Formats: sequence, C-alpha cells, structure tokens
Amino acid sequence: MPPANYKIILDFPSDSPALGFDQTAAALKDIIEGSRPQFAVGIFGTWGSGKTTLMHAIARLLDPDTTIPVQFSAWRYEREPHLIVPLLDTVRDALIQWAHSKKNKNSKAEALKTASTVGKAIYSVLAGLSFKVGMPHALEVSFEANKALAQADSFWEKEKDAKVSRSFYHAAFKALHDSFAEFLGTESKRRIVVFVDDLDRCLPQGALEVLETMKLFFDLEGFVFVVGLDQSVVERSIDIKYRSDGPAGTPADGSYQIRGADYIKKIFQLPYTIAPVAVTQLNEFLDAVYAEAKLPQEQEQELRTVVTPHLQFLVTESGVNPREIKRYLNAYTLVSKIKPHLEKNVVLALQTIRFRRDWEVASRALLSYREVFTDAVKRQLANDSTALRDLDQTLAGTPESFMSYVSQGSPGNALLTTQNLAEYIYTGEAATSSRGTVFIDAIRDVAQLTKQLRACEAAPIMQDANYLGQYASSVNSVVGKMKDLSLGRLGPTLQDWSDHVNQQAPYAPNTPREDAEPLKKRWIAEEDAIRRRVLNQLMELYQNSGQSAAAVA
Repeated sequence: MPPANYKIILDFPSDSPALGFDQTAAALKDIIEGSRPQFAVGIFGTWGSGKTTLMHAIARLLDPDTTIPVQFSAWRYEREPHLIVPLLDTVRDALIQWAHSKKNKNSKAEALKTASTVGKAIYSVLAGLSFKVGMPHALEVSFEANKALAQADSFWEKEKDAKVSRSFYHAAFKALHDSFAEFLGTESKRRIVVFVDDLDRCLPQGALEVLETMKLFFDLEGFVFVVGLDQSVVERSIDIKYRSDGPAGTPADGSYQIRGADYIKKIFQLPYTIAPVAVTQLNEFLDAVYAEAKLPQEQEQELRTVVTPHLQFLVTESGVNPREIKRYLNAYTLVSKIKPHLEKNVVLALQTIRFRRDWEVASRALLSYREVFTDAVKRQLANDSTALRDLDQTLAGTPESFMSYVSQGSPGNALLTTQNLAEYIYTGEAATSSRGTVFIDAIRDVAQLTKQLRACEAAPIMQDANYLGQYASSVNSVVGKMKDLSLGRLGPTLQDWSDHVNQQAPYAPNTPREDAEPLKKRWIAEEDAIRRRVLNQLMELYQNSGQSAAAVA
C-alpha cells in the first residue's frame, strides 16, 4: 500500500535541462533589459507546454533596481467590460509595491507620483466610459477593484491637476506618456515589464481583447510585454473576427481584412516557441521534476522503476507536452492510493492508452470489448493475423506501436493477462476525468451487440426468425436504457435504430426465395451501419464530456 505521504506534482522546474528554460530565460532577460523598452515578446506553446514556468523564470532574473515587473492574469479579468482599466490598475499597484521596496527616497517619490498619475488616468477612462454609454454610475460599478479611487469627491479637480481632460483615451494616455517619460528618463535603465498570462484559459474573444488592449501601450516607451499564448488558438480567433462578409444575408466571401498569422507578427517583435519534451530528454526532465517536487524517497523510487518504462511509450516522435507528464504522474498516484490492490502495470497500461491519442482505436476497443479485445490482441501477436479484424473491421488499423507496447517483455503486456478489466477501467476513469461510467456502460452494450448481429448473418435463412427476434430484443433493451439517459442529439439516431430493427425483415425469414440472401445481406449491412453510427456518437459524447476536466487539470 502506498504511504500516506505520497504527493502530487504541482509545478515544473525552470532549470530542467530538457526544457532549457534556464538558458532561454537568461537570454530573454538580457534582451528585455538591454533593448529599447517598447516591444512585445510572444512565448508560444500549446496548453501546458511551460509558458508560465518560463515567464516566472524570466521575472526572477530581472534586475529589481531598474525593472518593475507586472503580473497580469488575463483570465482573472476576462469578464471586465474594458480590460484597459484592470491592466492600468495592475500597473499602478506594481509601481506602488516597487516604490515601497526602495530605500532611495527619490526613486520612491518618483514611482509613487507616476502611480498617482496612473490612478487619475483610470479616473479619466472610467469617466469617459460613463458619459459615453450614458451610465452616470459607471465610475462606481465598472471596476470593483478600484472602489477606493471611485469614492473621491474631488475627481474633476484631481483630473485637472494631472492635466487629464475629459477626452477619454487620448488625454489619459498623453498624461501617462508624460508621466512615464519623466519616471523612466532618457538616461535611465528603468522599464516596466508586463507579463500577460492565462490567455489559454480565456475564451478566444477574451484573448483577442487582451491583445487589442496591449496595442494601446505600444506608443508608451518604457513598456515591454511578455505574453504566453497558444498561437493557433489566437490566430483562429483573429481569422473569425476579421473575415470579410458578403452582402447582407450571404456567407463570408472567404477574404480577410487581416489574417491571424499576420496580426500576430505585427504584435510581437520577438517570438519564441516552446518545444515539447523529446523522448531523448525524458529522463533528465523527470530527474528535475522529482528534485523540484521533493517527493518521498519511496514514491520517487516507485516512479523511477515502475512508471518510467510506461512513460517511455507516452512520448512519441513529436515529443510530449510537459503538463501531460504531470497529469500522467498525478493520475497514477491517485489511483494507487484509491485502489492499492490493483496491479500497477495494468493501471499504467490503461492510463498510457488513454493518454495516447494516436491509440484511440485501441482505447475504443477496450471500452467496447474489454477481455474479448485483449484476447484478440494475444492471438494476433501469436501470428493469427486476422484476429483483430475478425472481431471488428475497424481494428485492422490498430497501430504497430500499440502492439509493441503490449507485446511480451514490454511494460504494457500485463494488460493481456488481466481477467477483470472492468474495475481497472472504471477506477482509471474516475481518476482522470469527470465523465463517469454511464458512457462506458453504454459503449460496451452497443459494441457487444456485434456478436449477435454476426450470428444473425451466419444463420441459415430458415432459422433467421429466432436469431432476429433475440437480436431485436437486445437492441430494444439497449436503446431503452440509453433513451432513459437523455443523451441529447443521440435521440434521432436511436429512433432510426429502433425503427430499423423492429420493421419486418425484407427477406421474409423462414421462407425460401431466390433473392433472400442478397436482401438479408443488405439488411445486415444497414443494421451494422446504424449500430456503428450509434457507437461513434456515443464515443464522441464520451470524449467531449471529459474535455472540461482536462482543460483545468
């Protein structure tokens, strides 16, 4: 039984040689501090690739005497109607914190004076919005974090003192420009570095609004933006927004005011794309992960000896997302705590198959056929070349990499000797997603009707009535259970299936006629097509129901 002190892994080390974040962070730090402060750095990578880790590594290296770091979580403020307000307020707060950390009275006074101007500029922006939309109380309700500022009775006098007119953005940014120019100075190395994180957690439109807000700062010298984002997601959002529409009532004509890729190039003068962890880097990456996490010795030993052989198969030629490795390790830790009696290699084999998207055909087969599938795999490995195809024609395309993983001497082979896969499947599902078991049961029930349908196909015409009656009864039972689950858009397909199986067979079972065989063959093909459609839609619902859980893991 695993000790109670086994821990999950929360973060990744920034100094892992496999990720190369230490060298990358040092190089970007030098560019940020040594270049004219009026540009944006784009750190591109998919969800979980390490963008946040790299940005934190950069921030730790910056010179605190000359650099004011600003941490802006885009997702936190996604619902704000005007993102310029929380962004300015975050800058103001960073200036105040920086000022209080300084012993030099002049530096402190200059920073506080600039922070004051930023606060007044926020007033101007809020007031402009208030008058623009005809909401006299917008000043109080637009940005909750600024309640203290919004309570000042002398707003117009303070605005006048700061030389911020009632002219919305223009006057506010002129005041900011003058104030930052004075604070940063022509000879000073001071700069404000804004780290924009969590764009991956924003809806596409929210991510785009953050980038649009950033553009307002590009005329203010002294600002460097470092932004982590999934480039493909943002590019698609831009393509959708700027696609040219045809005449009223007609679809878009396919042209674009600006393409997403071009937009990104205009925003970011310095792009950096994070590479996934390669199979040759896995061991050194894991060494750094275990050292950073300070795992108990017993847990680290178990991960190295039991889990790592399976992880070698998780990493494909294109590499693996670091967060996937973290999720994989944490999922195993949870299952081993919940069900310590389960055989570790079987748990890990099912988990590896679930994580390998290119092994989806095997994952589906395990959910559908369970031990029948693993028995067919054993026969296929023992030179029965048609074993998988005979079970299900779609299994003829089972990847060779999967077959290698479960072959004799490989870590996944334990899967083929397990007689009670149901407990492993349900336990693994509970630990890795929020989908529950309802879909797993439905998928199994539909898939197992294949055997009965094949019996109908092989039966002599004179005996078809008995086979068809048994098959129709089984289908009606499965359809009834699924209708009770209210599975939404699956309803019409279930109705088609019910109608087809309950109609009188067109070839008159038990009655000999010349065209009986071709009519039977056609009916079986139609029935099989509907059954596969139900199975595919079930699998799609099953996979989609778990996406939200994966997105926040």
